[in-house]
Amino acid sequence: MTFFIGVVLLLLISLGLWLPLGRGINWQKNYRQQQNIALYQQQMKGQLDPELAQEFAQRLLDDEKQLEKQPHFVMASTLKSRPYFVALSLLLIALPMGYYFSLDRFSAEQQHQQQLQAKQAITTQSTDSFAESFNEQSAGQKNETYVEKIEQRLRQNPNNSEAWIELGQAYMQNNEFDNALVAYSYADRLTGGKPAILGLAANALYQKAGQKITPQVQAMLEQALSQDPKEASSLSLLAGEAFVQTDYPKAITLWQKVLDSDKSGIDRRTIIQSMQMAEMLQNAKKGAAQ
Repeated sequence: MTFFIGVVLLLLISLGLWLPLGRGINWQKNYRQQQNIALYQQQMKGQLDPELAQEFAQRLLDDEKQLEKQPHFVMASTLKSRPYFVALSLLLIALPMGYYFSLDRFSAEQQHQQQLQAKQAITTQSTDSFAESFNEQSAGQKNETYVEKIEQRLRQNPNNSEAWIELGQAYMQNNEFDNALVAYSYADRLTGGKPAILGLAANALYQKAGQKITPQVQAMLEQALSQDPKEASSLSLLAGEAFVQTDYPKAITLWQKVLDSDKSGIDRRTIIQSMQMAEMLQNAKKGAAQ
């Protein structure tokens, strides 16, 4: 910035020198000479005394001699003086610019600018990486925060069965199946063995066993459905297992029961999409058999 300010100042100085010096003098506009010529012409119209005429002629001659004694650059014409001062202005600009660019300071300034750009690029990249990492971890962090809030509620009221169920579901999202089973067991004790809690516990055991229906899982499902044939968690688990086993008609039937149960908290959109997928695969299986 300082360099460019200096260049502007040099331009202004050059312009200030060029304007008064580069114009030259127009002899036809010299005031004294014009006055003498006017008086001489006025006297010539009448009867001019020879001595007076000689005096006017001498005045004009003195004017010419006085102008000849002035410096050459003042007497130069506008066309001759202008190139000189243009060249002088360019020289005044070129010399300091050339000297500046020859110094190490210019190279140092360039390196400084490059370092700033590199730091900005690194900062931007780090910010983007942090944003990506935050997005990847945000779901888990939010669930951990959710778990902490539920645990705080249970410290205040350990007999809150709904809070125990919520805690079990939060553990399921973190794939902490043992903790989920513990939470469901507390809820089961407080509610006296509701079918919905049995269905949730059966899902936790199913996931813990590697998505296999073990005898214990089967017993819990049968107990839950015997108490409530429309228990959503149990029906959804059985439908998913039938889909994995390519028993698409059974999977569709079980998912339809879930939709007909009118239970709260059912993800109807996901269930409908699963049914559509099962129907498509069923039709493709029939077409391949034919």
